[in-house]
Amino acid sequence: MLKFKKYILLIFSKTFWFQLRQAIALFFTDNIYGIKHLGSCGKSTNVRPSASLANSFNIFLGENVHVQRHVYLWAGKNSKITIGDHTIIGPGSFITSDNHGIKKNQLIRDQEGEEKGITIGSDVWLGSYSIILPGVNIGDGAVVAAGSVVTKNVKPYAVVAGVPAKEISQRK
Repeated sequence: MLKFKKYILLIFSKTFWFQLRQAIALFFTDNIYGIKHLGSCGKSTNVRPSASLANSFNIFLGENVHVQRHVYLWAGKNSKITIGDHTIIGPGSFITSDNHGIKKNQLIRDQEGEEKGITIGSDVWLGSYSIILPGVNIGDGAVVAAGSVVTKNVKPYAVVAGVPAKEISQRK
């Protein structure tokens, strides 16, 4: 009976309704609007509802791409994210082509962003919670291990892991 009372109190709380409204607004602005305005999206491509897309007009997805839950695809206003056919992006991954500047004599928040496009080849697997930073090119058939931070280009069919990601083997 005590749990039931908690649920009733929760439903009538201002915080519950505020958070529900925020969740619905984020879903429609970052996902639905983003998917509708993608630069291009191939056949049989699947983007999960909880994915977040920024500047989606600069995001180009090939055919049969799978974007799992809670993935962030954040293109810059002047930089593109291009993903090839048959690529899988694991849950919680973050791909951004835009980053803060880090000049010494200026506040971080006041600096212009540094934008560099990202190209991810075909038949690539990005493991869960992997991070792909601006300017990176990932070759066809590459595998990025879960939790890796990719700061440099990845050769075709390479398997990379770590922070920063380094090649540990080749697909056979």
